[in-house]
Amino acid sequence: MRDTVANITLPTVRRSVEVVRNQFETWRKERPCRGRIPEALWQAGVGLCWEHSICEVSRTLRLNYYGLKNRVTRARERSPAVGQGPDFRFVRLNLGGAIAASECLVEMEAPNGARMRMSFKGGARDFDPVEISRVFWRQGK
Repeated sequence: MRDTVANITLPTVRRSVEVVRNQFETWRKERPCRGRIPEALWQAGVGLCWEHSICEVSRTLRLNYYGLKNRVTRARERSPAVGQGPDFRFVRLNLGGAIAASECLVEMEAPNGARMRMSFKGGARDFDPVEISRVFWRQGK
């Protein structure tokens, strides 16, 4: 297995939601009449559901919840099985400047045997450990 290191910051994730929302708004303003949402926009919305809940994405993008849920379900069925995709064993969070001293350790184990350990030193400002945990639990299904 290979180790993959990624620099992830929550503001970048939030910006990606805003970018897709702006794309939907631009499309809605520029279309001549009511019509089908282009497949590229649907795919962008589905992509956000890997990191956010379907409910949150459908509300933010003003999409039909069940239409989005069906597309997400089909996309997950086509994706590689757990353990066959990229091996994200370690994620590095870039927290930026100086942080007040504090420490927290969170360990989780999914029913499929996947384990995750998060250790935080300092005050967490720009990321949400709960959102990171949600991504882990989705991966373990």
